[in-house]
Amino acid sequence: TKETGDSLTINCVLRDSNCALSSTYWYRKKSGSTNEESISKGGRYVETVNSGSKSFSLRINDLTVEDSGTYRCNVWGRDDCYEPGVYDVYGGGTVVTV
Repeated sequence: TKETGDSLTINCVLRDSNCALSSTYWYRKKSGSTNEESISKGGRYVETVNSGSKSFSLRINDLTVEDSGTYRCNVWGRDDCYEPGVYDVYGGGTVVTV
């Protein structure tokens, strides 16, 4: 649980990726909703990618109540590194309450 105005970092580690990260995505599902919305990186949402450790993180600055929800990370690897349809990997959800 965080307070309004705080910052938060959500980490995502992909243990079953064979190649360097290429395209990363973040999604949020608000409490009580069934729809996941895509998060546009930039502004209050700052991403850091560490290809060597197959990890990436999303820092959310200046939290608001609207930031509450369950966050998921997603990554696409290069097509030549994965079987078709297998390189779409989801990380576990992280629940954020503001």
